[in-house]
Amino acid sequence: MDKKKLKVVARQSNLALAQVNEFFSYYPEIVYDLIKVKSIGDKNKDISLMSKVPADLFTRELDQFILSGKGDVAIHSAKDLPYPLTSGLNVITLTRAFDKRDALVSRKNLNLKELPAGSRIGSSSRNREEQVIKARPDLTIIPIRGSIEERLSQITSGKIDALIVAICALKRLGLEEKISDFLPFKTHPLQGHLAVITKLDRADLKVIFSPSDIRLNYGKVFLLGLDNGEPGLLTFKANEILEHTDIIFYDDLIDKNILEDYSAKKVFVGKRKGKHSISQNEINEMLYKAAIKGVNVTRLKGGDPFIFGRGGEELHFLQERMISVEVVPGINSASLSASSSGIPLTMRGVSNKVSFISGHNLGNSGKTQVFFMGASKLKEIKNKIINEGNKLDTPVALIQDAGKIYEKLTITDIKNMNNVNAKSPLIIIIGDVVKQYQSIPNILFTGLNPYSCKVQGKIIHYPLIDVEIISVNLKNLSKYSAIMFTSRTAVKAFCKSNEILKKQKVISIGPYTKKELQYYGYKVDYMPRNADSNELFSLIKRLRFKKILYPCSNISENMLHKLGNVRSIVLYKTKLKVLKKIDLNRFSGIVFSSSSTVDAFFTIYNNIPRHIVIYVYGKHSAKKLKDKGYDKTVQTLQISKNS
Repeated sequence: MDKKKLKVVARQSNLALAQVNEFFSYYPEIVYDLIKVKSIGDKNKDISLMSKVPADLFTRELDQFILSGKGDVAIHSAKDLPYPLTSGLNVITLTRAFDKRDALVSRKNLNLKELPAGSRIGSSSRNREEQVIKARPDLTIIPIRGSIEERLSQITSGKIDALIVAICALKRLGLEEKISDFLPFKTHPLQGHLAVITKLDRADLKVIFSPSDIRLNYGKVFLLGLDNGEPGLLTFKANEILEHTDIIFYDDLIDKNILEDYSAKKVFVGKRKGKHSISQNEINEMLYKAAIKGVNVTRLKGGDPFIFGRGGEELHFLQERMISVEVVPGINSASLSASSSGIPLTMRGVSNKVSFISGHNLGNSGKTQVFFMGASKLKEIKNKIINEGNKLDTPVALIQDAGKIYEKLTITDIKNMNNVNAKSPLIIIIGDVVKQYQSIPNILFTGLNPYSCKVQGKIIHYPLIDVEIISVNLKNLSKYSAIMFTSRTAVKAFCKSNEILKKQKVISIGPYTKKELQYYGYKVDYMPRNADSNELFSLIKRLRFKKILYPCSNISENMLHKLGNVRSIVLYKTKLKVLKKIDLNRFSGIVFSSSSTVDAFFTIYNNIPRHIVIYVYGKHSAKKLKDKGYDKTVQTLQISKNS
């Protein structure tokens, strides 16, 4: 941080100010100026929250302060954030919620069961209203607005008899003594959490406040498409994801034989018409609860997740709760059926248009139009769809080089679509579904295994190293008391050409290496608290084994080699790769999995743009980058034991 004061933006209520104080109590070294702002919701208290209101009712003015540069960060109640988030902004921290429950505050301190019939209950949400009426249909709900203090005053004045309010709000204001009853209601998933917002390019702030971000311990969810039963059509990417996942939620149409090759826990969530086993809402919750436990989750679907596959609903549900999601396409049943039958869906001179229509819903709920190969025909396409009656403000997505590392996405509308400088190959998506687009940070991953990376965002693989396993049959393994592994590649290299270990103890640097050892049938006896060579060094010194074998890379450099009881042997070669340069301005983060990936990167690029957060595993990579002057934007990742 520069010495100048941080400019913090918050709403003017006592609760909002208490939230700012709470957050910065964890960062006493940071000096800041507080900018108090009134939101639309604060200015217009006649707007009922029980009706449809703008998603950014409590955030719009604060967003404008951040986007204009008048403020550095804004502190919000996380549940007040709009979805999708305002373009250009980023949630850099989601704090832990100390209480997610609702409470009842009432006159005479009566609980919910004790309230007389006809009592007037103040509520600011439809969800709370429904749960109260379900529990006590004889009560009357009164829509209520204003600050916590203003709402409580309506009990004193006699306008209402009781009030439903978040316990965290009462606690933050020191008013918990007013609680009459703790309600067993289902609350907003982000209730009690605070969210810190900045502009997308503030990598320095993201690094500073990362210790408070609970999402560092979240897992990722892959919405993975698969053919409806043919194992041979499983893609390489789908196979790699399934190999690295911890739990698979699979559909009715999935061939169970496909799943036998994967060690993940399998959970059936299939549903067929007339035989619904689990509702979609229940599936959504299962995905969410698994992800917040820190495991990698795969939602395996027959066909493509985004073509009548409920993938859009699951994506929305998870992203709204700040879960990182990646969607991997599958072969949709229309393409599969056409190919299998030898019937082309399009054919020059015969048909240049395909419509996908669900037989379950034949109503006109809106349509999505997709145009292929349209880069040179944007004006003609625009005129065509306008003549068909489409409104000028209908959203349009232009995707260039879709699915490639050079992919470029532009969101616009019909009115302005032909002003975009778009090049082939280009896909054009037109329709209200484009409004569902949520900006996702692009994260460049430079190592070998992108599926183990839990950094929030879309992980794009840009491998700057490669490995070549050397076949070495080691003699006299019995003379070693233990064998130490510091990478999954070392495990593969050793197990490829050596006998099964018998009496030797097995030491793993971390959970990913441990998982690979378990795959080959080995039990790990020792592992440091964090996956770091310095911590492993300390562990080895404490263990006092006479001789330890250390399978490693030809460029391995760490303190472990200095231990007198450790014999290192090269079982694989690490080679630096020189790849084609890409536009780094498209990325908000770069992950370096080792110091060798840092070396490889700087053989291609002269510098790293300052808006990029640099994520590293281990202290050696962090030091190498800090020595190059990137001390403010480097964030060291800890490998979760849940991995």
